[in-house]
Amino acid sequence: MAKVFATSIGRGYRSRYTARRMNRFLRAALTARTVGFVLVGLAALTGLVFAVAPGIDLAVAGYFHGVAVQETMPRLFHAIVVLRKLEPVVTMLAIAPAIVVLLVKLFWPRRATIMPARAALFLIVSLVLGPGLLVNVVLKDHWARPRPGMVTDFGGDMTFRPWWDPHGACTYNCSFVSGETSSAVWLAAPALLVPLPWRYAAFAGVAVYAAGIGVMRLLLGGHFLSDVLFAAIFTGLVIWTVHGRLLRWRMPPTDATIDTALARIGSALRRAGAAVARSVVATSRAFRAGKAPPPEGERKSASRHL
Repeated sequence: MAKVFATSIGRGYRSRYTARRMNRFLRAALTARTVGFVLVGLAALTGLVFAVAPGIDLAVAGYFHGVAVQETMPRLFHAIVVLRKLEPVVTMLAIAPAIVVLLVKLFWPRRATIMPARAALFLIVSLVLGPGLLVNVVLKDHWARPRPGMVTDFGGDMTFRPWWDPHGACTYNCSFVSGETSSAVWLAAPALLVPLPWRYAAFAGVAVYAAGIGVMRLLLGGHFLSDVLFAAIFTGLVIWTVHGRLLRWRMPPTDATIDTALARIGSALRRAGAAVARSVVATSRAFRAGKAPPPEGERKSASRHL
C-alpha cells in the first residue's frame, strides 16, 4: 500500500513538474511569437511612414546638420570618435566566446565549454547573416541611397532618395542601412543567452548602447533616421529567425549531432595539418642535406623499380 501511495505521489509530482515545464515553454513561445509580430509590424509601419512622408528623413537630418557637433561641441565630438573606434572591439569581444567554443569543440570535443555548440552557432550565424551579409553586403553596397552629407540639401552634389528607391548616385558603402547600428543591435543575441535573472538588464544595456550608436550616426550626418530604424528592425528579425531555427524551434540537428560533426571536422583538420607538417619537415631536412626531395611521381616510380 505504501509503495502504491508513493508511486502515485511520484507520478503526480512528475505530471505537475511536466505541466510547469510545458507552461514555461508555451509562455516563451508566445513571447517569441509576439516579438516576431512586433518586429514585422514595426518594419511595415516604418516603411509606410517614411514612404508617405520622406521629408521626415530630411527634417531630422537637417536638425542634426544644424547642430554641427564638431564645431559647437568638440568634447562630445571627440567622445563620439572614441566610441566609434571601440564599437568594433565590443562586437569582437561579444563574439569571441562563441568562436572559442567552436574551436574547443573542433579540437577537444570532450572538454566542457561555457555554452553549447548550438548557442555558439546561433551567435556566429546571426552576426554573419545580419550585420555581415544582409546589411554590409546586400544593402549598403547595392542600395545606392546617398548619405545626408552627399545630398544637395546639405552641401553635397547628389539627389536625395527615399528609403525605397535604390537608384541613387552613391556607388559604394551607401546610406541604407546603418552598419554600426546593426552591429550594436546584434548584441541582443548574446543578451538572449544570459540567465533569466539578468537577461532583462542585459537587454536594457543593449537598448541604451544601440540607441546611443544610432544617435551618434545621426549627429555625424552619416545616416538618415530611416537607415537607423531599418538597421535595428532587420537585425532584430535576423536574430529572431536564427534563434528560432537553432534554439527555440524543435528542429534538427541535435546538440549531439552538432558536436559529432564538429569533432569529425576537427579530426580531418588535424590529419591535414599533420600531413602538411610532415611534408614541411621532410622538405626542410632535404634542403639541409643539400638536395630537395624528388617530386611525388618520381618517388613512386623509383619505388616500383626497387
